[in-house]
Amino acid sequence: MKFPSFDLERIQSIYENSVEVNLTESGIEPLSLKELMNPKELEKLLNLPLGYGYTQGTPLLRQRISNLYDGFDESNVLVTSGSSEAIFISAILTVSKGDRVVMMTPNYLSFNGVAEALGADVDYVPLIKKEKWEWDLDCLDEKVINKTKVISICNPNNPTGSVLNLEQMLRVIEIASRVGAYLLIDEVYIGAELESKRTKSFLGMYEKTIITSGLSKSYAHPGLRIGWIISDKSFVEEAWAIKDYTTIASSSLSQHIASKVLEPETISKLRLRTKELLNKNLETFSKWILPYSNHLSFLKPEAGGFAFIKYDMDINSTDLVHDLRKNEGVFIVPGDNFGMDGYFRVGLGHESIGFNKGLNLLSKGLTRIFPNNFT
Repeated sequence: MKFPSFDLERIQSIYENSVEVNLTESGIEPLSLKELMNPKELEKLLNLPLGYGYTQGTPLLRQRISNLYDGFDESNVLVTSGSSEAIFISAILTVSKGDRVVMMTPNYLSFNGVAEALGADVDYVPLIKKEKWEWDLDCLDEKVINKTKVISICNPNNPTGSVLNLEQMLRVIEIASRVGAYLLIDEVYIGAELESKRTKSFLGMYEKTIITSGLSKSYAHPGLRIGWIISDKSFVEEAWAIKDYTTIASSSLSQHIASKVLEPETISKLRLRTKELLNKNLETFSKWILPYSNHLSFLKPEAGGFAFIKYDMDINSTDLVHDLRKNEGVFIVPGDNFGMDGYFRVGLGHESIGFNKGLNLLSKGLTRIFPNNFT
């Protein structure tokens, strides 16, 4: 089984810790343990035995994850090592050689890579840029055939920040049910909405729905490496058995901390912090891009810690990113990594001082590379 290169994760893994300002992250500035826990809680953490614990996730953590959804309990939840493991296991369970899968694009290109390695044929249905990014559901209807096993969606979408409305969700379900396909929904950016309206989950709307999510993005704790699958009980049982071959168990230390993150009071504080930081940085970014509007444009994201920028300069997006990284020390994500050259993604979840510094370096680099376009 040969895996294609996962270009987004490769480029971040290689360079993100060696640049002056890293604007590639799509999540929110993480908290420290001292910011998250009080002295009594920290003392309890220091006395925690470092055993395997519950390989499917502690009962408390699974209960708190299930509380994020209506009509489900801890038996519907498998805790994974990040949402990446959740996607990997879900692919292993749903895709075989010769199957067909259909994926929303642009997207976080993880599921498709695993599906290709398993021998599946992957087809893509684009988001179309209009007044807002809209998924081409007529194209989806055409591409979903009897051999289609899985429809893979990221909602809210990475990298556009677009969100499917209820009417669109129902159309997707209608298309999936026509052939009995699984809906594999990456919902890791729910909770990172810029307005007050919370994104509706697909969970409970269609029998063959698999949700993957985690604490890395809207919950601002990527270092815990805690993700989850939530689905019907039989699928979760099968996924748990596959986890015996991958990581066996998520860190007991991380699970303990994650239970604190998902306390109702902590969730409320994190969501408020996320919303305030994203809106503050989006306002700063909107002012920054205005003088460059002849060459750079973007649609305001509805959710997610990023902006997806279209440019009209004659340069490949990966080449542009490496030039800026090498010469200015600012790191952004090329549109190539999402299957869309001519774009780049800027993270909005950075603390504000570093974010402003990154934009200044970005201006400096664009002026250097394109002196006739930027001044």
